Amino acid sequence: MPSIVVITILAAMTDPKPKSQRRATTKSSASSSKAAPKKTTQKRKSKKRASPSRRSKTFSLAGFCKQLMLRFTKWCFVVGLILSIPFALWVWWLDHEVVASFSGQKWHVPSEVYSAPIVLKSGDPWVKKDLEVLLTQAGYRFGRNSQEVGWAARSQTKISAHLRPYKDHTGAHKSERRIFSFNNGRLIIQTVSGQSVESAILEPQLIGHLYGGNTEGREILTYEQIPQELITTLLAVEDRAFFHHFGISINGIARAVWVNFVEGERRQGGSTLTQQLIKNMYLSSERTYTRKLKEVIMAILLERRFSKEDILAAYVNEIYLAQFGNKAIHGFAAASKHFFGRPINELNIAEYALLVGMVKGPSLYNPNRNPERAKVRRDVVLSLLHEQNVLSSKLYERAKKIPLRVVDEQKSRSLFGDYLDLVSFQLSKDFDKDMLATENLKIYTGLNVRAQEAAVKAMQRQVALLEKQDRKLKGLQGAIVVTDTQNGQVKAIVGSSSSVYSGFNRALGAVRPIGSLVKPPLYMMAISTGRFTWLSSLNDERKRYKVGKDIWQPENYDKQVHGTVPMYLALAKSYNLATLDLAEKLGFDRLGEGLRQLGVERPFTMRPAVALGSLELSPFEVARIYQPIASMGQSSQLGIVAGVLNAQGDVLKEFSSKKDVPFTDAVLATALDGMTKVSSVGTARRAQSHFPNLRFAAKTGTTNEQRDSWFVGITGDYSTTIWLGDDENKPLSITGGTGAQKVWIDLMTQLNPKSLSSNLPKGTRRVQVSLDELAIAADRCENKETLSFLVGTEPQAKTSCLWPF
Repeated sequence: MPSIVVITILAAMTDPKPKSQRRATTKSSASSSKAAPKKTTQKRKSKKRASPSRRSKTFSLAGFCKQLMLRFTKWCFVVGLILSIPFALWVWWLDHEVVASFSGQKWHVPSEVYSAPIVLKSGDPWVKKDLEVLLTQAGYRFGRNSQEVGWAARSQTKISAHLRPYKDHTGAHKSERRIFSFNNGRLIIQTVSGQSVESAILEPQLIGHLYGGNTEGREILTYEQIPQELITTLLAVEDRAFFHHFGISINGIARAVWVNFVEGERRQGGSTLTQQLIKNMYLSSERTYTRKLKEVIMAILLERRFSKEDILAAYVNEIYLAQFGNKAIHGFAAASKHFFGRPINELNIAEYALLVGMVKGPSLYNPNRNPERAKVRRDVVLSLLHEQNVLSSKLYERAKKIPLRVVDEQKSRSLFGDYLDLVSFQLSKDFDKDMLATENLKIYTGLNVRAQEAAVKAMQRQVALLEKQDRKLKGLQGAIVVTDTQNGQVKAIVGSSSSVYSGFNRALGAVRPIGSLVKPPLYMMAISTGRFTWLSSLNDERKRYKVGKDIWQPENYDKQVHGTVPMYLALAKSYNLATLDLAEKLGFDRLGEGLRQLGVERPFTMRPAVALGSLELSPFEVARIYQPIASMGQSSQLGIVAGVLNAQGDVLKEFSSKKDVPFTDAVLATALDGMTKVSSVGTARRAQSHFPNLRFAAKTGTTNEQRDSWFVGITGDYSTTIWLGDDENKPLSITGGTGAQKVWIDLMTQLNPKSLSSNLPKGTRRVQVSLDELAIAADRCENKETLSFLVGTEPQAKTSCLWPF
C-alpha cells in the first residue's frame, strides 16, 4: 500500500497535467484573447515590437531558472517522502514494541525465603542485650520512642518496640506495640497501658532468595507503595522536570551537545528519567548517536502511551543498583533490603540519598566496597536537596552527620546459605525450578534466626579453639542440625566450620559412622518389648564374633570390662560390651528393623558392628531418627518449609508435621528419660556442670580411631545433633565428649534453653528405686536412682532401707 501511494504522488508531481490538456488550455486562452478589446491587443503588440530581442532573452532565462528550482523542490519532496516511509514504519514498529513490552511487563522475580516468626513468651529466659541484638538484626531502629512501626526505644531496664505487621501461610498479623522488661532473667511482656500479655511475635525475617537460573534480585512496588521521600530525592537528582516534559528534555540535550562539542568527544548525556528507563529495559549501553536517536524516539512514544506514574514505578523497580556474586540487585526495594536489612518505607533521608546517589555508578558508590566514595556521593545528593529547598539547613546538617550503616552483604549467605540449600532441596520435589526462580513465591520456613546465628558462632568459635589446642586438628570441619523439640521444624543448620559459605553442606553430605549415637534407639527398642527396663542387668564382658572369614573382638572405650551392670548405667557410660549383650538378647534383625522404623532410609546390612555405630548417616539423618524420641511422639519427621504463598498472597502449599511413629508415647518418653542419665552420671557430665539447673537428655558418640566426634543434646525446646571430623577421614585427638560436646555447650549458653518437662505421658511412671535391692526405695535410702518405667514393668517390692537392731 505505501508503494502505490508513493508512485501515484510521484506521477502527479512530475507531470501535473497531460499534454492534450495543456493544448486545450492554450486554445482556450487564445479564444479568450480574441474576445478581448482591440486596444489591449494593439498595446501588447506595440510593446512586443519595441524590443523583441531583449524581451525574448530575459523571458527564457527566468523561466528556465524558475522551472529548474521548481523541479528540484519537487524531487526533494518526493525523495524525502520516499525516505520517510521506512522511517515511519520504523517508528511504528518501535511504538508497537514499547506498548507490547511495557503493557505485558513481567519481571522475573526470585522467590523469597523467610524465617519462622520469633514468638517471645512471658516467663521465657531472656537477657535484655540479646533482645536488643535481635531487634537490631531485624532492622528495627532504636530512638527516643517506638510510636512508628519498625522503631524501638530502650531504658536501663526495659525495651519498647512497635512490631511490624506481616502475612504468612497462617494468615495476616497486625502490628503491635509492646513493652519488654526483665525480671531475674525472665521476660515480662506488657501493652503500652501496662496490661500483661502472654506473647509477642517478631515478624519473619527475609533470609535469602531462590534464584535458580535467574540472575536478578528484585522486589516489585506499585506507584502507591513508593515512599514520597524517595520520589522527591530521585527526581531532584535525576530529572527535575519529569512531570513536565514529554519524554525528552530539550534543555538537557542542548547542554549535552554543547559540552560534547567543546570537549571534542561524547562526555555528557541529556537523558531524562524516561530515557534512562528505555535504555535499561530495551537498549544496550553503547554510546552512539544511532542508539541515542532510538532512545529519544522510544522515550517520546513511552510518554505518549503511558502515565508518568507507570513510568516512574517501572524505573524504581528496574534500575540496577548492585552486584552480589552473580546476582544483580534491581530496584530500590530490593536494594533497601540488601544494604539496610529493612523495608524501603522505613529508610531515612540519608539512606534514600545513598541509594539514589548509587544510580550514577552502582559499583563505584557501593557502600560495602567503597564506603568513603559512597558517603561523598550521598552528601552531594543531600546538598542538591538542600539547594532545591527540599531539606532545611538544620535537617541537611543533621543528615550529613549520619554515618553509613549498611549490613554486611556476605553475612546473609554465610549465615543462611546452608539452610537455603535445605529449602531448595525440599521444594524441588514439589515446585519447578523455573517457578521458584521467577514467580516471586513467598516461602516460610521453620528457621530461628537467633538459633542459626548462635549455631554458626558456636561452631566457628569452638573449632578455632580446638585447632589452637592441637595443631593436628587444623582443617577440622563440622555440622549442626537444630530442631524444634515438639514439632520437628529445623531451627538451624550449619554445614561447615568455615566463616564463609563453602557450598558443601556437611549436614546433608557428610555421611559418616554414627558411633554410640545408635545406642539410645537400641535401648528404646528393648524397652518397647516389655521384657527390659532400665534396671535390667547386662553383661559387660568380652566376646568374639565371626564376621565372614574374620574374627571381630570389640572393646569398651576404656579397654576395661565392668561385669554385670544395670541397663541405664550401660547407656549412661556408653559400654560397648554391655550394649552388644543387649543386642544379642534383643536380636540383631530386630535392631535393624527398629532403625528403619525410626526413619533410616539409607540401605545397610545388619551386622553386630551396627549395634556399636558402624551405620553411616549424615547429621541430618541422625537428627531425624532422634526426633520421635525428642518429641515423645509429637513428630516423626523434620520440617523445613512450613508454607508457600504466591505473589498474590494465596497459599499454594502447607507442610504439616507427621506423627506416624511406630512406638508408643510411653516408650518414647521412657527412652528420653533414660537419656537424662547420660548427663547426670554418664559421658555428658561436662555439659551438666555448665548448666546445673538444666534438665536435658544427651548422648556422646565416638567412632574407631576417633575419626568422628558426635553429640546429641535434647532440651525442652531444642534437639541438637553435632558432628566434628576431617573431610579426609583422618584420626582425631578428640572424642564426642571433648569435641562436639563443647560446641553444644557454647550453643546452649547463647540460647538459654528450657529444661525438659518432668511430666510423663499416660502409660509410664517415674519411681525411685534402690540399686542394692532393686526395689522401690524410700527417701531415706542412699544408693538409689530415679528411673522411668512402662506401667506394669516397674519393681513391685518396696524397701525402707532400715538397719536391723
